[in-house]
Amino acid sequence: MDERTLEQIIAQGTVDVVIDDYGFTGEGYVRLADGWLSVHGTLPGEKVRVRVDVGEEHGRRIFGILEQVLDASPERRDPLCARDAVCRGCQLRHVTVNEELGYHVRTVREVIEKFAGVPEDEQPHCEIITPQPIARGDAFRIRSALTYRRTDDTCELGLNTPVQEALVPMFDCPALTTPVRRLVATVREAFMELDELPWDEAMALRARDEGAEIAPAIRTVSVASPVIGRGFVDVRLSEIAGEDVLERAITEGPVAALVARLEEMLPDEVGLAVSVGERRAHLSGPERLLLPIAGLKIEVGYEDWFPATIAPSDALYDALLELLDLREDDAFLDVGTGIGTIAILAAKRVERVVGVDINRSSVSTAELNAVANEATNAEFVVGGWENALRKLTLDGQRFTAASINPMREPLGKRALTYLKALGVRRLVYLGPSPASAAKDIGELRQMGWKLDHLAAANIHPATYHTMLVARLTLD
Repeated sequence: MDERTLEQIIAQGTVDVVIDDYGFTGEGYVRLADGWLSVHGTLPGEKVRVRVDVGEEHGRRIFGILEQVLDASPERRDPLCARDAVCRGCQLRHVTVNEELGYHVRTVREVIEKFAGVPEDEQPHCEIITPQPIARGDAFRIRSALTYRRTDDTCELGLNTPVQEALVPMFDCPALTTPVRRLVATVREAFMELDELPWDEAMALRARDEGAEIAPAIRTVSVASPVIGRGFVDVRLSEIAGEDVLERAITEGPVAALVARLEEMLPDEVGLAVSVGERRAHLSGPERLLLPIAGLKIEVGYEDWFPATIAPSDALYDALLELLDLREDDAFLDVGTGIGTIAILAAKRVERVVGVDINRSSVSTAELNAVANEATNAEFVVGGWENALRKLTLDGQRFTAASINPMREPLGKRALTYLKALGVRRLVYLGPSPASAAKDIGELRQMGWKLDHLAAANIHPATYHTMLVARLTLD
């Protein structure tokens, strides 16, 4: 702990501090007399020189920008990325693989103790789920959402960062796979070849405030490519320009010129769309993308959520199936089925499967994927968690095993109550938000479920993101 106050630290401007511990998003932090100083790119125990960022303050928390490492941790490594000091996409590129994996295990243990009420010394061993051989986190991500910004007679396409005004370019990002880097570079080249650049969202906001006519403006460009020559490009427009912005954008002006250039430059198997809000115009290429994941034929559409990494997701699915220990006479319930990957994998091992999801588009995709993978014993239901589970209960459906993946929000006590009525006795919970998952696990324990296995899945290597994996059983 540093005895100085927030006011003293801010007044000094540049300070030497010793990092106490990790913060929630993988940054190092220092306890002050009346608050905290957070510094990205630092490790516990390091002495560092920090420039205080007076423009970024949240209550009793202030942020600092790393100027120099005065006494490095033995767990520090070369990030092998020239932009690591300014980019916030890979929060743990500067730490060893062992330190990174330990961070994920620690995250799981902390939330299980805090939100599920299980002291660390009473928790089961927490294993690590990560691709083998264990790598440093390069070339795993197959998609990226790029912010668009117009600057005078040129433009930027990349990630926002609190460290600098300029966007961080992604066409050479080491965290992205080669196919997606190539696609990002192609999109960037298409912008650079335009005689007139499209507006960005900031320009549309200024025009609105001045009462001027608003032209169609680009907000982001989403790019996905799991293999070379295949993928999606989705040009997302600002909604500020009015209800007819989509029609205007694709028929006239700079956005239409960009679209025409992209149609010429993109490979035939790369889909191109322009969207605004919930509306989308598919312009060329395939409307669905085949993912080489889990040994299945899994297709996704523009509206579907799908994994941002392949190898880490494959490792997770392998571990999940092992934990579930499915049998031929099992009936399996997949809550949060999404595009149907887990349900289809389970269908090859059990008598029957029901997948539940709140997203109607994802359920439609799951049904198509089930047909493509000959999972004739799988069916899918659309509905909110509580309503869908209640309906299954009232319909007399019964299951022996289940998985839960509700994304970022907990299912909640009322929905979880139906699991016992449905006959479920073994359950694996996948929590991309560890804190939310731990809250549900706490509720399940109150209902008599026993937590007998924990794991931390390194689903996004080199980042702070951790997938909590927990197996629970009911006698």
